[in-house]
Amino acid sequence: MSVRDAAEGWRLLDVYDDGWCETPAPVRTAEETRRRLRELLAWMGALVLLFGGAAAAAVLLPDALWVSSLLLSASIGVALAAGLRAARARARTPAFDTSAAQAATADGGRRVAVTDVRAVQLQRAGHEDVVTVTVRRGPALVYRSPDRTLGRLFQPWSPRPPAR
Repeated sequence: MSVRDAAEGWRLLDVYDDGWCETPAPVRTAEETRRRLRELLAWMGALVLLFGGAAAAAVLLPDALWVSSLLLSASIGVALAAGLRAARARARTPAFDTSAAQAATADGGRRVAVTDVRAVQLQRAGHEDVVTVTVRRGPALVYRSPDRTLGRLFQPWSPRPPAR
């Protein structure tokens, strides 16, 4: 999940039984967001035009049903292509069993092992969940997120981490 750290930088946080990993989160620029929105609108526009064309062809050309069938098949193909593209984008994120396995492959990431944690404090500050982690060595770690999932992820860790 996406969280802000004490330096107001966005990080991706993955919590496991043996600890957690935090990696730098890619912050999308306005240009990238516009590009993705244009791409989404193009896929949706193609789907609507093809499906609408199939419906119009069925009404306007009742003797040539092959035209509407062809357009309907093309609209189904566009929907499948868009779905496969989205599934492929999600499949690029590998799944890990432990925080140690993820830390071994994460660039710029940091692993916090369960044995390094002294205490975890959960709070709600305004509209954000705030998790403060006291570690054995170093300053306390602070994570903030408007998503209430952050508090639920660290609930088993509060006030002490799970026994190992």
